[in-house]
Amino acid sequence: MITIAAVIGTPISHSLSPAIHNAAFAASHRNGEYVAVECGISDVDATMATLQSAGLVGLSVTMPLKEAVIDCLDFVTPDADFLNAVNCISFGPTGSIGHNTDGDGCCDALIEQGGARLRGATVVLLGAGGTARSIALALVRRGAHVVIVNRTQSHAMELVSSFAAFGDEASISVGDQSSIASASILINATSVGMNSSDMPIDSSVLHNQLTVLDAVYSPIETSLLAAARVTGATVVDGLWMLIHQARHQQKLWFGEFSDAPAMRLAAERELSARRK
Repeated sequence: MITIAAVIGTPISHSLSPAIHNAAFAASHRNGEYVAVECGISDVDATMATLQSAGLVGLSVTMPLKEAVIDCLDFVTPDADFLNAVNCISFGPTGSIGHNTDGDGCCDALIEQGGARLRGATVVLLGAGGTARSIALALVRRGAHVVIVNRTQSHAMELVSSFAAFGDEASISVGDQSSIASASILINATSVGMNSSDMPIDSSVLHNQLTVLDAVYSPIETSLLAAARVTGATVVDGLWMLIHQARHQQKLWFGEFSDAPAMRLAAERELSARRK
């Protein structure tokens, strides 16, 4: 079967992207496959040139290449430029274009699986790294007020100040865990809880009016989501965020969103197989 898209990064063997995207291809009856390509920073120029010349429609980009690929592209979208991170590349007649679908994937998971309303909502966002930055941008674009909570206060302030150029369009500020009391949405964009039982916050601040999304998906049911579920909060796991950011990539490549349930099932099966 001919390869029509791929994910690049290193190490790449753990990536769920092939399972997710190939399920989308099958659901859409696309004649082609999606593969994983091991690629380090020193190889990115050559690897991208080879894949583009092979006629691929596009690439997914994972660590540690999200910044490194930018110099290899013909164009970068304004959002990806602001984030200084690309997680999706589309190849077309005008050349290669870099995009970032992480934030929109988070927002769509909140809406589709969490039933959340973003416009006018107060969202507490835990973290101040690259994932938090991409989510914050998507949230302010959709009219939410974002409160950044981070263990290192100076990093939170740096993230907020980077939005100054947006003016009044971006409602974003720095807060602390007490901000969760008046929030309707809580997002964990840190790595706390990944493959551990650690909590990014004190569970006592959770309440039943929250929709809680954890970007961590290993384990799928993190300690944060389990604690939020006990309070009666609505919970959305990080696998849904991964699925929805992949759906945005499919839209960029093929002009249509792919089948979310099929992609989810494939991801769950892959994770289950790895645990055996």
